[in-house]
Amino acid sequence: MEFSEQALVLKVGRFREIDAWVRLISPQRGVYTAFAFGGLKSRRRFLGCLDPLNHVNFKVRRTGHGGYHCLTEARLLDAPMRLRRDPGRLGMAVNCLKFFEAVQIGPQGAAEAYALLRDMLAALEEADAPSPLFPLLFRARMASLQGVFPVCGRCAVCGAPLGDGEAVCHVEAGRLTCSACRDENAPGVRQRLGAGALALLASGVAGDARAWAHCRPEAAAAREFSRVVDLLVRYHMGLAWERGGFVRA
Repeated sequence: MEFSEQALVLKVGRFREIDAWVRLISPQRGVYTAFAFGGLKSRRRFLGCLDPLNHVNFKVRRTGHGGYHCLTEARLLDAPMRLRRDPGRLGMAVNCLKFFEAVQIGPQGAAEAYALLRDMLAALEEADAPSPLFPLLFRARMASLQGVFPVCGRCAVCGAPLGDGEAVCHVEAGRLTCSACRDENAPGVRQRLGAGALALLASGVAGDARAWAHCRPEAAAAREFSRVVDLLVRYHMGLAWERGGFVRA
């Protein structure tokens, strides 16, 4: 079976002397690994294509029942050159990709995840000075796609609008309440969120990646937002950032 599709290159590794394995994500098939035989030498079939973060149109052949994917030809669509030259931008992109890989998106969520990764790379490529909070905002969006982030905008108890005043995130329950509805006797961790942190949380859940890159909140709002994202991801997804990667908490 042969097919052609657009895909984002996540990782590339050597397989024998001149062959490569390529980790891809496509909106149709999600994340999968394919082999590019002769890919480390061929200048005609894979010229400039087999680098991480490239957006490529691949021709793919699948061998037999339960076999493997083989890349037969490729055409480069775009590559984030500015991002690659800037260690700060590249570090943010790598952080986002490591979280994406740790989440392990299934085929059903592939289209949304693919679109988010493309938007993430475009935002980091275009922004003059991407916000340090960018990876955390990406993390919030990824977590919301998995259904583990609280609904923003209204108190989960009384339904009152949130945003102008203080709110409380009940981490284990995965919900936001207004200050009047906070349950002091309920077990578990609670994190206060001021108006600035609530706006950041709403932007991460439903905002645009290009807006994330220009986010410049007050220091207190950034701290509250960062803490609540880390707490929610650790408790509901079992993931924590340690020693340069995400590990199971």
